[in-house]
Amino acid sequence: MFRKNDAHRQQGPSSSQQLLPKKLRQCLENSWAQTFYDEVFCRIDEEPFAVLYSSQPSRPNTPINVLVGMDTLKAGFGWSDEELYDHVCFDLQVRHALGLNDLGVALFDIRTVYNFRRRVREYAEETDINLVSQVFDQVTDEQLAAVGVQTGWQRMDSTQLLSNLATMSRLELVVSVVQMVYRTLDEVSQARWRERLAPYLTGRPQKVCYPIKANEVETHLTTLGEVLVALAEELAVYAPDSEAYGLVERVLREQYQVEPEGKVTVRPGKEISADSLQSPHDPDATFRVKGGKVYRGGYVVNASETCAPENPLQLIADVQVAPNRTDDGELLARSLDNQAEREVEVEKATTDGGYTGSVAEAACERHEVELRATRMRGGQSSADRLGWEVYTWELDENGQPVRVTCPQGQSAPLEPGKGKERFMARIDPDGCATCPLFNQECRVQPRKVGPTLYVRLRSIKAAIQRQRLRPEDKPIRAAVEATIRSLKHPFPGGKLPVRGLIRATMVVCCSVLMVNLRRLHAYRQVQAEQKLAA
Repeated sequence: MFRKNDAHRQQGPSSSQQLLPKKLRQCLENSWAQTFYDEVFCRIDEEPFAVLYSSQPSRPNTPINVLVGMDTLKAGFGWSDEELYDHVCFDLQVRHALGLNDLGVALFDIRTVYNFRRRVREYAEETDINLVSQVFDQVTDEQLAAVGVQTGWQRMDSTQLLSNLATMSRLELVVSVVQMVYRTLDEVSQARWRERLAPYLTGRPQKVCYPIKANEVETHLTTLGEVLVALAEELAVYAPDSEAYGLVERVLREQYQVEPEGKVTVRPGKEISADSLQSPHDPDATFRVKGGKVYRGGYVVNASETCAPENPLQLIADVQVAPNRTDDGELLARSLDNQAEREVEVEKATTDGGYTGSVAEAACERHEVELRATRMRGGQSSADRLGWEVYTWELDENGQPVRVTCPQGQSAPLEPGKGKERFMARIDPDGCATCPLFNQECRVQPRKVGPTLYVRLRSIKAAIQRQRLRPEDKPIRAAVEATIRSLKHPFPGGKLPVRGLIRATMVVCCSVLMVNLRRLHAYRQVQAEQKLAA
């Protein structure tokens, strides 16, 4: 049965604050723990979590704000579950941060935390609502309002985080899938398959594949493909809605070519999509190469941070977690959508070139946000041709191009071309006759009907975006890179301690809460020093 936790607001006789000497009590109240208690713990709205518990009279739940607070501290400090539990049991600062000041009250078992995470994950799988992500939004919105942080100007950056997975070869991946599916079968089915799968059930996938020679890998992959086809046929009859059947179907689709007559061949490596399964233990994690670095099985995290110069401090206002193949422009669109739903006002966004493109531009137009990119994705025009950005483009109220002016001042109306989203402009031949750029760098082409400019709509939009680049924003955008490092700091090697998109989102949101908390604590300390100086 769900019950809100208000007990922390009352101090009992065995409270740590009552037992500590005055000087130590003051130190505790001036520490990060007090800031966490005020700015995170007390702000957590427990009501949305009531759906996880029975409505019938029964044993009350463990306090939600304590459980969410524990996961926030774990993510922020990079603790293991064992370290987290030890701190909650014996660390006065941690106990104070979580409102557990009464030393005489027995603490719940660590398994309660595991069960809570499982319930949140299962609820998110059923409803697509991540309750911990909602806590981040709710707490952050209250912090922004309390401190008076202006959200109109934000900067964004993204980073890669790996799932808690072992790197697998292609053969190890298929062996792992076969082992996982085998474990889901009932005893009768396992007995029927045991002899055929025996060579692949002798240990962990790495142990099974290690003795196999390189020239034998293709043969084993083909054999396993035939096994997967047979398993798929059986599961289609007995368990068509099972995760095992979906897993087998996905591997067959991504790794093999299955002919109608049942012949199985291994797909060439170049045909394997980056969205393909990287591990059966985390179907959401994907593959990406970025900046020359390979990220095998991970997620992309996008942080939107306030950056208005008049703010007393800057906070991360929004965060997204997605499979690492997700484009930065899509992440920007999601961020603007989410903040609009929360009624967080955003007027301009400073980004790097990764956030430019049609998706980001459309999102900014929809939310009336000025995109202030410091550079732009895509190459420049060749040295012997003028870039489209040196031309002046006039748009109508619907954003459609209606007129173009060349660098030499020749202007002409734009007309629809022969193809979709293509335009053309007839330029005055007298002006082109004396132009030193005509038939040279200029994009205008000589035609029988006269000099003509041909251009695609996308080229026009890209040119306008390039004209709007704000290189002067580079120092402003650069600061968000330090924010990204703070967010990733608790995860050595950029590897999360969890698997799955839902759990990854929960951990990242908790880490970001701690980044904001540290800034709020530093801000409080400055305020206290200024008050003393006055």
